[in-house]
Amino acid sequence: MRDTSEIVHGTVEMLKPDDAANWTGLDLVPFETIAERFIDIEHEGQTTTLTVSFAKPFHIEGKGWACPYRISALGSDHVTPARGADSVHAIQMAMDGANSALTELAQHHRMSFLGDEDLGFARVSGSNAALAKCPGMNMGGSS
Repeated sequence: MRDTSEIVHGTVEMLKPDDAANWTGLDLVPFETIAERFIDIEHEGQTTTLTVSFAKPFHIEGKGWACPYRISALGSDHVTPARGADSVHAIQMAMDGANSALTELAQHHRMSFLGDEDLGFARVSGSNAALAKCPGMNMGGSS
């Protein structure tokens, strides 16, 4: 189902992030899955599975922390590294990024998690202090 480049390095996948959201400067980012959610998505009268995966955060010298997340559905994968001031903030921003992407997708497809339209990804309110300390981050978004 994947259309993204991947290489396995030891036990950690190295995945190519979407170019538009890749602030890391890395061609491949480490993707060691720490959590996943499986969501039902309706497409062309069929119900299939959309997978949201979160990777272990990692530090990039001079740029801050990254927590990549992957949304896999309908034959494609999108990998986005969310930026944070520390590893917890990066995870929060990855959750926020997944929420934004799923909200946009829900405008075109009916989706549910355990039979409920609430997919369980609440909008994260970021700390302005954390955003200010994140190298190169001038905005409140996850990219």
